[in-house]
Amino acid sequence: MRHPSERMPRAALAGLLTAVTAVLTALMLALTQSAAYAGGPYRWAHDGNVGQRLTVCAQTLEVRSSYGGPAFARLTYGQTFTMHQNYAEFGSEYVRGFAWGDVNAEGFVQNGWFC
Repeated sequence: MRHPSERMPRAALAGLLTAVTAVLTALMLALTQSAAYAGGPYRWAHDGNVGQRLTVCAQTLEVRSSYGGPAFARLTYGQTFTMHQNYAEFGSEYVRGFAWGDVNAEGFVQNGWFC
């Protein structure tokens, strides 16, 4: 065992740095490709928001007929969405509810785009 004052050989240090870089890269890829990250940078709706009318902060927010399904309409900035159901704990990618404004219909929107 080395004394703490001894330096680590360059080859060992390079190998350690390569391993740390690989782990950090894998972690960042996992985080950026997760469903929770797919939503917007604004406020996330959670179970405590059921029944509340939330304001849309995105320029446009697509309203879908099913969870992740095809979009049939769009809400725009400032329009509102009443949340009826969140499909998971905090961080769910989609929420179900009623889209007000130009849409006036039930649907699903991507989470994370509310003021």
